[in-house]
Amino acid sequence: MKIDPHIHSIYSGDSRSTPEKIIKQALLIGLDVIAISDHDSVEGSKIAIEMSKKMDKILIIPSIEISSSGGHILGLGVENIIQKGLSPEETVEKIHDEGGLAIVPHPFSFYRNGLLSKNKKTTTSLVKTIDPLTAFKNTDSTADTDFGFNSRYIDGVEVLNARYVIGYSNFRANKLANKNNLAKIGASDSHFIESIGNCYTEINDIDSEASVDDVIEAIRLRKTTAKGSKTSNYLIAKEVFDKKIRRIY
Repeated sequence: MKIDPHIHSIYSGDSRSTPEKIIKQALLIGLDVIAISDHDSVEGSKIAIEMSKKMDKILIIPSIEISSSGGHILGLGVENIIQKGLSPEETVEKIHDEGGLAIVPHPFSFYRNGLLSKNKKTTTSLVKTIDPLTAFKNTDSTADTDFGFNSRYIDGVEVLNARYVIGYSNFRANKLANKNNLAKIGASDSHFIESIGNCYTEINDIDSEASVDDVIEAIRLRKTTAKGSKTSNYLIAKEVFDKKIRRIY
């Protein structure tokens, strides 16, 4: 099952993609699941979810990209707005209170508000350090609750962001995920239609007719593989030109 969990719509303020066109493109390229993760807004996500109720070939996961005081955090599975400007720790806790997953997008990209790029203390407070000698020895069903909901720890990081496939941010994120048993996420971080699905997450060992809860649980259990390729530099440059120079949006 293929999911692109980080797509921006017009409700982000920095994208021209409508929810309708996003869904159309996702179906065209064969994605099974998508999440519209707009900046501090759930409007695009809600519209897409309503549209998808009339379809049987795509699943929409509610989501939001929250601007915490320390950087961006995806609330995957979150239906309601979470206040921006809260500390990263408060933001993660509120995401879990909503039953969602706290995923860090472009975590080490300092010029795009990468949460883990600014302060080493942030990483320490949000990532549970794993003892490799004991990590998988306890089979008690109550073990490892710090990785579950209502915890202060993040659940995953983007190890493949389509805007930074060869970048240092992805390299460091992958290293962090390996060391601390975080879900590895691939995402397009799309701000224009053509880039949707350039990077995506493959969810392993899941039913083809999975529900939103099934997808969230599979990601929480780290049944993910990040795949895809970098978005064209030409298209990214064109987007920046249209936004900053032509000021189309």
